Amino acid sequence: MTLAVAVSLLLAASDGGVLLSRPVAVSADKLEVFKKESRALYSGHAKAVRDTLTLTCEEIEVFFTPAGEVDRILARRNVVAVDGDRQAWGDDAEFINQTGVLTVRGHPRGKQGPREVDGELVTFTTGIDKLVVTKARTRVQEPKDQRVAIDADLLTLTGPKNEAVWTGHVRAVKKKTTLLAPEVTALYDDAGEVNRVKARGGVEVTEDDRWAFGQFADYDVPAGKLVVTGKPKARDGKTRMRGTKVTFFSGSEFLEVENATTIIEVDKKKVQ
Repeated sequence: MTLAVAVSLLLAASDGGVLLSRPVAVSADKLEVFKKESRALYSGHAKAVRDTLTLTCEEIEVFFTPAGEVDRILARRNVVAVDGDRQAWGDDAEFINQTGVLTVRGHPRGKQGPREVDGELVTFTTGIDKLVVTKARTRVQEPKDQRVAIDADLLTLTGPKNEAVWTGHVRAVKKKTTLLAPEVTALYDDAGEVNRVKARGGVEVTEDDRWAFGQFADYDVPAGKLVVTGKPKARDGKTRMRGTKVTFFSGSEFLEVENATTIIEVDKKKVQ
């Protein structure tokens, strides 16, 4: 028969220059204390609660400073972290007391409000309404071809707004439409579905044999309308154009270029 152990630990933190004691309640089926190593190991239905953060997993290891204060906490196996409307899941996690930063690793996924993603690292700070995911990708469920899937080097979710900022090698795909850009702001509906994509910084869009490039793009997902601006160029089959705005609709053959100029390419090999 296992014995449930609950221990209250004091965490030191600075708030306005005043040193405060911040308690963490840790519970588990089993507790082992390694005094010489300044650490304690909690195993079996482990749980740690600090302020608004609740961390559950199979094993929690607590490391102490020479002064006996908590330095960091390691959580292992089936980690679930909840802080307000932010959630993260993964194989393991690390919590740094001094900064209040929690990093979840091992096939992690993160969620803030209706927005849910996979990635390599999920990071958030207690008391700050922000969640960051590195190597982020949209967590797509069936039907896949009806949703916008986005990948990027970094995803930042802030506040309760239905908005997310994807940066670094962003790739957004729906059916045959692919959008590439350095930065994308995705707007979500209440169900967590992307209903609008705004891209900037040099945007490339392709669908079948249609192609467009410009500095900005605005994609109305429900309407399937994609508008490229900022000295845009376009290609429809073998026809190349440039103008002030390029518009096309996903799944149709419609392509419109405002103030269009046709670009005629000359085969230099045939020119004598």
